Amino acid sequence: MIYYRNGQLHEGGIRQDIGSPAFRFGAGVFETLLYNGRNLCRLPAHLARARRSLEFFGLTEPEASYGDARYAEAIAAVLRANGLTERAARVNIFFPAEDESGTVVPVIAAVPYAPQPDKTYRLALASVAVQHPYFAHKSMNAMFHWMERRSAQALGYDDAVLVHQDGVLLETTTAALVFGDGTSLCTPGSADRLESTALAAAREVTPIDGCTVRASTAGGFRHAYVLNSLMGMRPVVWLNGVEYAPDEATCARLTEVICS
Repeated sequence: MIYYRNGQLHEGGIRQDIGSPAFRFGAGVFETLLYNGRNLCRLPAHLARARRSLEFFGLTEPEASYGDARYAEAIAAVLRANGLTERAARVNIFFPAEDESGTVVPVIAAVPYAPQPDKTYRLALASVAVQHPYFAHKSMNAMFHWMERRSAQALGYDDAVLVHQDGVLLETTTAALVFGDGTSLCTPGSADRLESTALAAAREVTPIDGCTVRASTAGGFRHAYVLNSLMGMRPVVWLNGVEYAPDEATCARLTEVICS
């Protein structure tokens, strides 16, 4: 793999100081973007979210002064170097904390991505309830998310849904949740939920209100969906014992917006 760091392209593994907060604690944030084979999707929105998180955690981004154009150029160089300019790719921008002062040195990587346009999702509830403002940020220390997703997949599900202690649904470990009744759409609203760029894109073309959905009331909807920057929008067909009718028409319409 060829990646970008410190203004240059590098090949092979990334060298990291074992005393850095990033290595010791997973300190830092990251973003995941789609390159759809033609365009890099919604880079400004992802960088804006990352910078809000960097500010929240008191981390410093020296390359911020270069603006979004510098990142676009670096990503284009990484895609070319890895032979990915004519196929879909997952692009990651990592902002690892290199020292105790909180300085981050961005790392940009890209790998092939194979879309699954026909996939439907079966979701389990996470085994442990969560409620913390850190969950509103895409932290590199995402072990809780990884473990819950891993546990759900070991049981035959696709992902796990994060919940508050009072049973309020938030999101999956990888995607925003949306529910629909065949006429309108709504999404769980909480300060502990990641600010989804895919959800923001979908809201540019269709109303998606905020709502409170508990595990005990999720059966009151006809449709459910998951959204993220890579897959766009896909149907949920099962969540904690509730079956939903797949709504492919809405998914196709909003995926076109999210992934273009």
